[in-house]
Amino acid sequence: MRMLPPFKLEGDVLLVLDQRVLPKRVIYRRARDAFSTARIVKKMVVRGAPMISIVAAYGLYLQSLRNPKRMWEGWSALKNSRPTAVNLHNVLREVKPLIEGGAQPPEFLEFARYVEGREREINERMAEIGLGFFKGPSTVLTYCNTGMWATPYPGTALGVIRRAFGEGFVKKVFVPETAPYMQGARLTAYELRLEGIPYSVVPDNHTGFLMERGMVDIVVVGADRITRDAYVFNKIGTLTIALAAKRFGVPFVVVAPSTTFSDEEFSEKIPVEKREDLPREDYEYYAFDITPPDLITAIVSERGVWKP
Repeated sequence: MRMLPPFKLEGDVLLVLDQRVLPKRVIYRRARDAFSTARIVKKMVVRGAPMISIVAAYGLYLQSLRNPKRMWEGWSALKNSRPTAVNLHNVLREVKPLIEGGAQPPEFLEFARYVEGREREINERMAEIGLGFFKGPSTVLTYCNTGMWATPYPGTALGVIRRAFGEGFVKKVFVPETAPYMQGARLTAYELRLEGIPYSVVPDNHTGFLMERGMVDIVVVGADRITRDAYVFNKIGTLTIALAAKRFGVPFVVVAPSTTFSDEEFSEKIPVEKREDLPREDYEYYAFDITPPDLITAIVSERGVWKP
């Protein structure tokens, strides 16, 4: 399998894989401090809630090398880069004591490596737990991209699918395109092809029809924020899939690390990001929607299974 690392730290520069142009082109963008890292995050060069948080941690390391006097400004730039995905904000809260204590670059580098390693271990554990939802050879529907560029390999929802395929429990994966940036058609399909997992890309508006026809055995998706009362913020379109799954009796499973959980209960005040870099000027495009707990069969994290 051709592994393209989501980022590469080379000395005092972070090279970040531009996910907007995969799989046709492989381009790495340069981040030299927290401010350029924040721009990369905001422009969706890097995406996926866990990967955003990891790249942000390395961005703060770069800031400590270049201009430690502007650490708090860099921290704020990162905080404002993506408002909804909660992993970023959890990691920025974790790193505050280092900034307050005037930590040196090696300590920020150690923190970034810790965040990266933690997410990788979590994903491996979730793949084991999520396997329990597969009782036999199944056709799976996933959404957006939750693999090795959105989070460390093997991924969150895609990590569960990979593990289930290895155990002989996945016959095929349906991959909605995930308009307008086509993360499903471009990224998820590419990953599945690399690993030889059978799949079909489908337009987003096919998901309900596929379930109505009995062509989907289980839905497995990721998340960008999960509230204390189990409301799931994920790539917009997730709610539509959950509604169809409920109507046609298809299990709807969310796979997300504990770092994606937030302390607050659901509120209309939680920001739902609205994209500005639109395909056309007459678009209105939200980045996320919200799936309520009554539509969710289970939430899998490294801590176990939560049935809302």
